[in-house]
Amino acid sequence: MKINVKIHFDQLLDFNDPGTVRAFGRALPAASLVAGVTFWQAAAWGAVVGFLAAVLAFVVAEVLVAVLVLTMVEGGARAMMSVVAPSGSSTPSPDDYSFEKSLLARGKVAEALIELEVRMANRPDDPALCLFAADAHAREAHDPATAERLYLRAREIPTATTAHDYAATNRLIDLYLGPLDDPARATRELEHMRDRHAGTTAAAGAEKMLRQLRGNTPTVGQRA
Repeated sequence: MKINVKIHFDQLLDFNDPGTVRAFGRALPAASLVAGVTFWQAAAWGAVVGFLAAVLAFVVAEVLVAVLVLTMVEGGARAMMSVVAPSGSSTPSPDDYSFEKSLLARGKVAEALIELEVRMANRPDDPALCLFAADAHAREAHDPATAERLYLRAREIPTATTAHDYAATNRLIDLYLGPLDDPARATRELEHMRDRHAGTTAAAGAEKMLRQLRGNTPTVGQRA
């Protein structure tokens, strides 16, 4: 079995995070013990050698123990994003974007968007990833123009499924009837929803909204 692990050191050693500070505090006793033992053993070559060896041992032990604490106690999910996929014909587990979600939850929107840009550069043909990035731009970044571009892109990716098309179209309708305020494009997307996803509740709602838009009724700005 082949296991790939990606470590985000910028998050692992983020000293603006209280968890990182706590982890290094917890590592002090162990690092001090390692330094003491090292000094005792290296002192045979002289006090200076023993002191330098003890300092080096302290630093190494402090970092290693702190990393272990962060990974196992302080919520390693924010520090290590592991994608475990057995080699061969097995299907890898779906990506749930936990790292980016944790950044968004902590208000680090710009960092999350950078991570998503890197992901999309490496996986340009992933419609689910493109949809997730579009949602982040629409909701957390309040950037409807970029969100619109990404929703359209997600729908055009060759591997996009009917479910991807449905989600992208639904969100485009929301953007055009909402922050982008573009009734003409909203009409086209409503027609797309009605024709491409006929028989669904959304298609019925799209038909109703189309009648309202064309009839210029007072509820033109509301979704069905």
